Amino acid sequence: MGEQKPHWEGARERLHKAILYQPHLFDQTKSCFAMDWYYPVLCGAITNGEALQRIQQKWDEFVVPGWGVRCVVDQAWATMAETAELAITLAAIGEFTQAELIFSWLIDKQYGDGAFWTGVTFPDGVIYTMEKTSWTAAAVLLAADILYDITPASSLFSHRFWFAPTFSKPLTANWGSEVL
Repeated sequence: MGEQKPHWEGARERLHKAILYQPHLFDQTKSCFAMDWYYPVLCGAITNGEALQRIQQKWDEFVVPGWGVRCVVDQAWATMAETAELAITLAAIGEFTQAELIFSWLIDKQYGDGAFWTGVTFPDGVIYTMEKTSWTAAAVLLAADILYDITPASSLFSHRFWFAPTFSKPLTANWGSEVL
Protein backbone atom coordinates (compact mmCIF):
# COMPACT_ATOMS: atom_id res chain seq x y z
CA MET A 1 0.00 0.00 0.00
CA GLY A 2 3.03 2.23 -0.18
CA GLU A 3 3.19 2.97 3.55
CA GLN A 4 6.52 2.81 5.31
CA LYS A 5 6.50 0.39 8.26
CA PRO A 6 10.09 0.31 9.57
CA HIS A 7 9.14 -1.66 12.68
CA TRP A 8 7.62 -4.36 10.46
CA GLU A 9 10.81 -4.50 8.40
CA GLY A 10 12.85 -4.74 11.59
CA ALA A 11 10.68 -7.59 12.83
CA ARG A 12 11.03 -9.37 9.49
CA GLU A 13 14.81 -9.04 9.64
CA ARG A 14 14.94 -10.39 13.22
CA LEU A 15 12.74 -13.33 12.21
CA HIS A 16 14.94 -13.95 9.17
CA LYS A 17 18.07 -14.10 11.34
CA ALA A 18 16.38 -16.29 13.96
CA ILE A 19 15.25 -18.82 11.32
CA LEU A 20 18.69 -18.97 9.75
CA TYR A 21 20.95 -18.78 12.78
CA GLN A 22 18.91 -19.59 15.89
CA PRO A 23 16.71 -22.60 15.13
CA HIS A 24 16.78 -23.51 18.84
CA LEU A 25 14.32 -20.64 19.42
CA PHE A 26 11.64 -22.67 17.61
CA ASP A 27 9.85 -25.89 18.51
CA GLN A 28 12.24 -28.49 17.11
CA THR A 29 9.70 -31.29 17.52
CA LYS A 30 8.09 -29.90 14.37
CA SER A 31 11.26 -30.07 12.25
CA CYS A 32 10.22 -33.49 10.95
CA PHE A 33 7.42 -31.83 8.95
CA ALA A 34 7.97 -30.57 5.41
CA MET A 35 6.15 -27.34 6.22
CA ASP A 36 8.88 -26.41 8.72
CA TRP A 37 11.36 -26.80 5.90
CA TYR A 38 9.81 -24.73 3.09
CA TYR A 39 7.36 -22.31 4.77
CA PRO A 40 10.05 -19.78 5.76
CA VAL A 41 10.88 -19.50 2.05
CA LEU A 42 7.26 -19.59 0.90
CA CYS A 43 6.30 -16.68 3.16
CA GLY A 44 9.36 -14.60 2.24
CA ALA A 45 11.12 -14.77 5.62
CA ILE A 46 14.09 -16.22 3.73
CA THR A 47 14.88 -14.94 0.23
CA ASN A 48 17.46 -14.98 -2.54
CA GLY A 49 20.38 -17.41 -2.33
CA GLU A 50 19.59 -18.26 1.29
CA ALA A 51 16.14 -19.45 0.19
CA LEU A 52 17.59 -21.72 -2.44
CA GLN A 53 20.14 -23.07 0.04
CA ARG A 54 17.40 -23.90 2.54
CA ILE A 55 15.37 -25.76 -0.07
CA GLN A 56 18.35 -27.72 -1.33
CA GLN A 57 19.47 -28.55 2.22
CA LYS A 58 16.63 -31.00 2.92
CA TRP A 59 15.55 -31.78 -0.63
CA ASP A 60 16.59 -35.44 -0.52
CA GLU A 61 14.91 -35.94 2.85
CA PHE A 62 11.46 -34.71 1.79
CA VAL A 63 11.18 -35.00 -2.00
CA VAL A 64 10.36 -38.40 -3.49
CA PRO A 65 10.66 -38.18 -7.29
CA GLY A 66 7.44 -39.04 -9.07
CA TRP A 67 5.46 -39.27 -5.82
CA GLY A 68 5.68 -35.83 -4.26
CA VAL A 69 6.68 -34.36 -0.92
CA ARG A 70 6.65 -36.29 2.31
CA CYS A 71 4.55 -34.60 4.95
CA VAL A 72 6.74 -36.18 7.65
CA VAL A 73 10.39 -36.90 6.90
CA ASP A 74 10.45 -40.50 8.16
CA GLN A 75 7.10 -41.64 6.73
CA ALA A 76 6.55 -43.38 3.38
CA TRP A 77 3.67 -41.16 2.26
CA ALA A 78 3.43 -37.95 0.31
CA THR A 79 0.67 -35.39 0.39
CA MET A 80 -0.59 -33.49 -2.57
CA ALA A 81 -0.91 -30.26 -0.57
CA GLU A 82 2.76 -30.31 0.47
CA THR A 83 3.73 -31.16 -3.10
CA ALA A 84 1.74 -28.21 -4.46
CA GLU A 85 3.11 -25.91 -1.74
CA LEU A 86 6.68 -26.85 -2.60
CA ALA A 87 5.90 -26.04 -6.25
CA ILE A 88 4.61 -22.63 -5.09
CA THR A 89 7.74 -22.11 -3.01
CA LEU A 90 10.04 -22.96 -5.91
CA ALA A 91 8.13 -20.66 -8.26
CA ALA A 92 8.21 -17.92 -5.61
CA ILE A 93 12.02 -17.92 -5.72
CA GLY A 94 12.17 -18.09 -9.49
CA GLU A 95 12.85 -21.83 -9.90
CA PHE A 96 10.00 -22.32 -12.38
CA THR A 97 11.39 -25.35 -14.22
CA GLN A 98 11.80 -27.31 -11.02
CA ALA A 99 8.40 -26.06 -9.76
CA GLU A 100 6.71 -27.36 -12.90
CA LEU A 101 8.40 -30.74 -12.50
CA ILE A 102 7.14 -31.04 -8.91
CA PHE A 103 3.68 -29.87 -9.99
CA SER A 104 3.61 -32.49 -12.76
CA TRP A 105 3.77 -35.22 -10.14
CA LEU A 106 0.24 -34.27 -9.06
CA ILE A 107 -1.48 -34.93 -12.37
CA ASP A 108 -1.99 -38.67 -11.89
CA LYS A 109 -3.04 -38.30 -8.25
CA GLN A 110 -6.67 -37.37 -8.80
CA TYR A 111 -10.03 -39.04 -8.44
CA GLY A 112 -12.18 -39.48 -11.53
CA ASP A 113 -14.04 -36.25 -10.73
CA GLY A 114 -10.78 -34.25 -10.81
CA ALA A 115 -10.39 -33.81 -7.04
CA PHE A 116 -6.86 -34.45 -5.86
CA TRP A 117 -6.03 -37.15 -3.36
CA THR A 118 -5.02 -35.98 0.10
CA GLY A 119 -2.04 -38.33 0.10
CA VAL A 120 -0.52 -41.54 -1.16
CA THR A 121 1.85 -44.13 0.29
CA PHE A 122 4.87 -45.23 -1.68
CA PRO A 123 5.96 -47.43 -3.25
CA ASP A 124 2.64 -49.30 -2.98
CA GLY A 125 0.46 -46.38 -4.14
CA VAL A 126 -2.29 -46.67 -1.51
CA ILE A 127 -4.47 -43.55 -1.46
CA TYR A 128 -5.19 -42.09 1.95
CA THR A 129 -7.51 -40.64 3.16
CA MET A 130 -10.52 -40.93 0.94
CA GLU A 131 -11.46 -37.37 1.86
CA LYS A 132 -11.43 -34.70 -0.80
CA THR A 133 -9.91 -31.90 1.24
CA SER A 134 -10.39 -28.23 0.53
CA TRP A 135 -6.83 -27.38 1.59
CA THR A 136 -5.43 -29.77 -1.00
CA ALA A 137 -7.61 -28.23 -3.71
CA ALA A 138 -6.57 -24.73 -2.60
CA ALA A 139 -2.85 -25.58 -2.68
CA VAL A 140 -3.13 -27.07 -6.18
CA LEU A 141 -5.05 -24.03 -7.44
CA LEU A 142 -2.50 -21.62 -5.95
CA ALA A 143 0.34 -23.61 -7.53
CA ALA A 144 -1.33 -23.58 -10.94
CA ASP A 145 -1.89 -19.84 -10.63
CA ILE A 146 1.71 -18.91 -9.77
CA LEU A 147 3.07 -21.25 -12.44
CA TYR A 148 0.75 -20.25 -15.27
CA ASP A 149 -0.26 -16.68 -14.34
CA ILE A 150 -3.99 -17.49 -14.40
CA THR A 151 -5.28 -14.67 -12.17
CA PRO A 152 -4.12 -11.24 -11.00
CA ALA A 153 -3.20 -12.95 -7.69
CA SER A 154 -0.54 -15.10 -9.38
CA SER A 155 2.29 -13.03 -7.87
CA LEU A 156 0.96 -13.38 -4.31
CA PHE A 157 3.97 -15.47 -3.23
CA SER A 158 6.52 -14.16 -5.73
CA HIS A 159 9.68 -12.89 -4.06
CA ARG A 160 10.45 -10.87 -7.18
CA PHE A 161 7.11 -9.06 -6.83
CA TRP A 162 7.38 -8.36 -3.09
CA PHE A 163 11.09 -7.76 -2.72
CA ALA A 164 12.04 -5.93 -5.92
CA PRO A 165 14.46 -4.22 -6.31
CA THR A 166 16.27 -6.20 -3.57
CA PHE A 167 15.40 -9.54 -5.18
CA SER A 168 18.24 -11.11 -7.08
CA LYS A 169 17.98 -14.27 -9.10
CA PRO A 170 19.40 -17.12 -6.98
CA LEU A 171 22.47 -18.91 -8.15
CA THR A 172 21.74 -21.68 -10.62
CA ALA A 173 20.38 -24.63 -8.71
CA ASN A 174 21.78 -28.10 -9.04
CA TRP A 175 18.75 -30.40 -8.98
CA GLY A 176 20.64 -33.51 -10.04
CA SER A 177 18.79 -36.00 -12.19
CA GLU A 178 15.45 -34.26 -11.70
CA VAL A 179 16.17 -31.33 -14.01
CA LEU A 180 13.80 -31.22 -16.99
